[in-house]
Amino acid sequence: MFSPGEFRLDGRTAIVTGASRGIGEEIALGLAAAGARVALVSRTVSGLKRVERTIKEMGQEALAVPADVSDEKGSEEAFLLITERVGPPDVLVNNAGISPVLKSAEKLTSSEWDEILAVNLRGPFLWSRMSARSMIERGRGGCIINVASIGAIVGLRGLAAYCASKAGLVAFTRVAAIDWAKYGIRVNAVAPGYTATDMTSGVRKHPHIAEDLMRRTPMGRFAQPHEIVGAVVFLASDAAAFITGQVIPVDGGWTAS
Repeated sequence: MFSPGEFRLDGRTAIVTGASRGIGEEIALGLAAAGARVALVSRTVSGLKRVERTIKEMGQEALAVPADVSDEKGSEEAFLLITERVGPPDVLVNNAGISPVLKSAEKLTSSEWDEILAVNLRGPFLWSRMSARSMIERGRGGCIINVASIGAIVGLRGLAAYCASKAGLVAFTRVAAIDWAKYGIRVNAVAPGYTATDMTSGVRKHPHIAEDLMRRTPMGRFAQPHEIVGAVVFLASDAAAFITGQVIPVDGGWTAS
C-alpha cells in the first residue's frame, strides 16, 4: 500500500554535482528538505559554501567539496572525501553542465566541443562509475539521476555540442540502467526545458530570442529552477522504486508540441 512517506530520503546520502547555483542548488536544497545528507560538488567554492550554510541552517548535514567533475583524479579524491565525511552515496545527481557558446556548428571549434563534452558527458560517466562501484560493493542498491535537457530530445539552434552531450547522457542513462539493474541501482534522467538560470541569462535578455522561446513553450514562460526539483526528489525516492532507464521532460510542454 502506498504511503506518502515513500517520498522521504531520511538517512540517505546524496551527492549533487554543479550544486553551487541554479538548478543544482535547488536540487540540493530539495533533497535536504526530503531528509538527505547532501554532498555538494562544484568548481565554484563561494557558491558551494553558501549552499552548505543554507542546508545546515535547515538542520540537515551538508558538505561542500570543490572539484572539476571532468577531472578523473580530482573527482576520485573528492569522492573519497565524501565517503569518509558523510558516507557512501545512496543517491547521485549529475547536474553539472555548461553551455558556453551559441554558434552554428560549422563555426564551433574542436576545443569548444571537447570542453562541453568533458563536463556534460565525461563528468557524469566518472561520477556514475564511482557511485555504482560503491553501491555494488555495499549491496544496497541506489539511485543515479542525470540532468539532461530537452536538447537531448530535439535540436536547439546553435547548440550542437551541448545537444550532443545531453543526447549522449540520455543514451548512457538507458544503458547504465540496464547494466546496473541487477544490483538494485536505478538510473534515470530529467530533461529540463529553458530555465531561468545564469546559463540562460543571455538568451533571456535578448528580446527576440526570449520571445521565440516562450512562444515555443506551451506554458509560455521559462521554468524556475525550483520547478525541476520535484521530479528529481521523486526519482530519488522509494516512490519511484520500479522506474529505471527513463527520461522525464520538465519543459512546460515543449517536447509535446
